[in-house]
Amino acid sequence: MTVGAGISVADGNLTVLGKKVLSHVHDNVLVTPASGSSLLNGAFIGVSSDQKGSRKVFPIGKLEGLRFMSLFCFKMWWMTQRMGTYGEEIPVETQFLLIEVHKGCDIDGGIMDGEEDHDGSTYAVLLPLLEGDFRAVLQWNDRNEIEICVESGCPDMEEFDGTHLVFIGAGSDPYEVITNAVKTVEKHLKTFFHRERKKMPDILNWFGWCTWDAFYTNVTSENVKEGLHSFEDGGVPAKFVIIDDGWCCTPKICPPIFLKICQE
Repeated sequence: MTVGAGISVADGNLTVLGKKVLSHVHDNVLVTPASGSSLLNGAFIGVSSDQKGSRKVFPIGKLEGLRFMSLFCFKMWWMTQRMGTYGEEIPVETQFLLIEVHKGCDIDGGIMDGEEDHDGSTYAVLLPLLEGDFRAVLQWNDRNEIEICVESGCPDMEEFDGTHLVFIGAGSDPYEVITNAVKTVEKHLKTFFHRERKKMPDILNWFGWCTWDAFYTNVTSENVKEGLHSFEDGGVPAKFVIIDDGWCCTPKICPPIFLKICQE
């Protein structure tokens, strides 16, 4: 079944541009073309399920022997990357996944040892999405399957559509694939703008200072004041300051004191 130019699910395989990305794809996995989009090689992955609850986990299919790069949230406010070749290596809370599909993955020949030819690779990007009251992320299981985990964060929010949980795009240039995928998701969600459409704020033309590299979490009104004065003494006064992590644990720094520091 072809569901968009280059994206198809057939015989238990998810393929992009004729190359197999996932095998043993589950029967309840849905793939919907990205209609009305400027991206030809793209589709939405979802699931058909009657599961109840504010958190649900759905296996998609097996990822085996393909190089990938994932970006995942390892703290509430921090993300980092991880590389691997099997589904069991994909971290929980993965919010971006780029898979390299080499020539040896042609669907008519399968993946054969020694057939990896990265010069003719195709790249598939998977972007978990927000759908209604639920957020989706990707994760691993011990069967080398990629799973979609969806959560509402509220016990009262249990119902969801489930048809547009992850966007998948494909192409020969990974940079173009990523850019076009984000633009397609922009049109689908209508909740953000791609950076090409954003107007940069004037503040980016000013010289500013962030306290993190100077003090980390040891932020006090005294060291902020000293830092601002040091810039001024050096002939490069800061036009704005970002008080980074740690300010909330410092009783000596609060808005009135900070305003006094700036005035001085």
